[in-house]
Amino acid sequence: ACPGRARPAALAPDGEASVVMLLVCHGHPTMVAHARPNLGRLIQPRHYSSIEATARAGIPWAADNDAFGGWDAERAERWEEMLERCARLPGCLFATAPDVVGDRDMTDMMYEQGASLIMRWGLPAAYVLQDGGEHDPPWGAMDALFIGGTDALKLGPFAAAMAREAKRRGKHVHMGRVNSATRIRYAKSIGCDSVDGQSWAKWKDRWLDVGLDLCAAGAQLRLDA
Repeated sequence: ACPGRARPAALAPDGEASVVMLLVCHGHPTMVAHARPNLGRLIQPRHYSSIEATARAGIPWAADNDAFGGWDAERAERWEEMLERCARLPGCLFATAPDVVGDRDMTDMMYEQGASLIMRWGLPAAYVLQDGGEHDPPWGAMDALFIGGTDALKLGPFAAAMAREAKRRGKHVHMGRVNSATRIRYAKSIGCDSVDGQSWAKWKDRWLDVGLDLCAAGAQLRLDA
């Protein structure tokens, strides 16, 4: 596991996470300008400039694989270069192993080699949950659970059960593509430690602080958006 990795989020009395970390795909200056205890950085093979500065500043960060548009030799090479540069930097929440959107069988086939590369560089490996059958993730060979896949999976009972089991085992739980207050509220309700969403980063001047407030809001706040 990576030194400096955040502990799993505390749970409110009703079982939901009291505070969720919002990870955004932005550079180090944005992390400084919008600094909050629950703001973290999500890097990708296309963009991880000044990651050393982010880590030195004590800002939590995570590394995505950028596999949403497919996986090929070029993407794999860029991903491995990113891992090597980030080797053993403090503050890493997780690094995602390669996955195939909507295909759990292919994701499982790719995980073993991907996770071994992540761990070789001293980073915590995240398994990406995908559609395609309800069987357990490789609990003993992973540090974090990344809830990906379609909305049918993400918002369904199986993903919620896997999130609860991951928390029971002390794993970090992250949900991707969380772009609304309602989705933040749901991620909290199943105990996610962190979320990401393009909306908060794309329109950061208007929405990033709003998203951070929502992620830090107490369970009593009604979220209707």
